[in-house]
Amino acid sequence: MKYLYSKIADKIEKDIKDGEFGIHQKLPAENELSFRFETSRLTIRKAIEELQRRDLVVKDRNRGTFVMPPETKKISSGLNGLYSFSEVARRQHMKPGTVVLNLETARNIPDLVKKQLHLRGDEPVWKLERLRLGDGEPLTHEEIYLQKRFVPNLTKENAATSLFEMIEKNISIAYASQELEAVILEGRISKLLHNKAGEPTFLVHTTSYSADGYPILHDESYYRSDKYSFHNILYRHH
Repeated sequence: MKYLYSKIADKIEKDIKDGEFGIHQKLPAENELSFRFETSRLTIRKAIEELQRRDLVVKDRNRGTFVMPPETKKISSGLNGLYSFSEVARRQHMKPGTVVLNLETARNIPDLVKKQLHLRGDEPVWKLERLRLGDGEPLTHEEIYLQKRFVPNLTKENAATSLFEMIEKNISIAYASQELEAVILEGRISKLLHNKAGEPTFLVHTTSYSADGYPILHDESYYRSDKYSFHNILYRHH
């Protein structure tokens, strides 16, 4: 069942896309919207928060809520927790897509991957290369190393679906550790992502773990910086 605030957010999003509210235009005040939708200001406030999560509006404490221009919208990775690419895309009303570029048994596994996955012997490991799309546009290039025992029947066909969903039929993913750096890409991957010349790209090293701290997969991904931002919560220790 969809909550009322989410239905109201859907209606306002449609109004934005239909041009009722233009780019940079200020939305009506909360009391005006509550009268329009015959609901409480609290429900309207939650609807506005939902629109913020969808990167459709920006809220200024002193001036109100304004419609964002499309070119500034970005997928905010990590904003609401650990989700797969497909889950994040759907939450932001995008149609996820996947192009499987390669799937093979990994042979020359990098030392970093061996360390991150705690590989001790000859455990069989998948090496999966994918291009992830949002509404048909390339957003992310992934190179994933995954122990075969978690998804023994991986094929190029099912590798085009949600990897998290397949893994979690056997083991639950609880958290992930990420390292992020900015790089300038050239060559094949840059062309696959439709990067502009000289445009920086996020390179993200991610290891995902089970609840008991067992590493499940390691992912080296390139994210388009014009389409992504990264959100982290930092805790201060006293």
